[in-house]
Amino acid sequence: MSSANSRIERFIKNLRQSLNEGNYYEGHQELRAIASRLVKQKKHERAIQLLYLGALELCQYHQWGSVADLTSFMINIYVEEKVPVTDESKERVYDIFEKLSHATEYYSRVFESAIQWSIKELGNGVGDSQMHHFVGCILRNKARYQEAETHFLVGTTESPVALGNMLFEWAVRTETKDFGVFVARGVIKYLAMGWYEAACACWKAFVGRLAQAQPDAVVERTDAALTSKIGPVYFVSGHELVNFVQLLLLTVERGQASPGSLSAGVFGSLRKQYEGRFGVNAEVVHELLDEIAQKYFGVVVQRQQSIFDIVGSLFAPPSRPAVTSSNAEAMD
Repeated sequence: MSSANSRIERFIKNLRQSLNEGNYYEGHQELRAIASRLVKQKKHERAIQLLYLGALELCQYHQWGSVADLTSFMINIYVEEKVPVTDESKERVYDIFEKLSHATEYYSRVFESAIQWSIKELGNGVGDSQMHHFVGCILRNKARYQEAETHFLVGTTESPVALGNMLFEWAVRTETKDFGVFVARGVIKYLAMGWYEAACACWKAFVGRLAQAQPDAVVERTDAALTSKIGPVYFVSGHELVNFVQLLLLTVERGQASPGSLSAGVFGSLRKQYEGRFGVNAEVVHELLDEIAQKYFGVVVQRQQSIFDIVGSLFAPPSRPAVTSSNAEAMD
């Protein structure tokens, strides 16, 4: 064992004893001071290791404010020293964030700073997709659906299925149970981003759950002409916007990048028939469908917003959840 590692272990041992005696503030401040000295001495890796291990110790005592502070300090070092986005550097954040998620007043600040670090390092304007998926899963488990949705939209190939399942759960928790609006949140946004496979995966997950919950309402069509990449084709009685989302996927699948094509004509007819039925969300849907028209049917639309601004536009909040007050707050 190196002398540097032994010194860190010795400090963590002393910290552990101090925390056992209830000296939380003192332990936090001493750890921060030592980490600051290490940074001034350009011993950044040791400072990172100390902050990481110290934050984990404080997690055991639910000292979430101190945990958030030390983790933010660690991520600041990541940013200043241009620490690469690797499995090791991300795992430190994941370990702490999974525990810190118990404290809703702190975790947003920490994961947002971690994602900003990954954006700077990767230079892609979005950040690390795996980190987004991880954060999305944590937020979904906390019923922070609207926040989780944003991360799943730019996540990994596993994110569309997670989003489809989450949107179904979200719809069930509302009084109106407007399944069409909820499945559209995922499918239409993925299509606007040009990620057709994700839109299909999101649809399959959502409609699969709907078919289980309402088997009499979801009828599989057996017409040979209706074979599709999206899987079985259904007619869903009582949910016209669910049917619209499926028709949109089928039209995009058969699309030709020409404004004069048959598929472009079908797309235009679908817009005319269904777009206005989204009510207060019609304007957002209109902008997303403009993007889809350009990407898949060659219809050029002049607009002011970027695609990420459009995709980031929120659908109107759903009806007040018919569940516990904590969930109502989570979904506002």
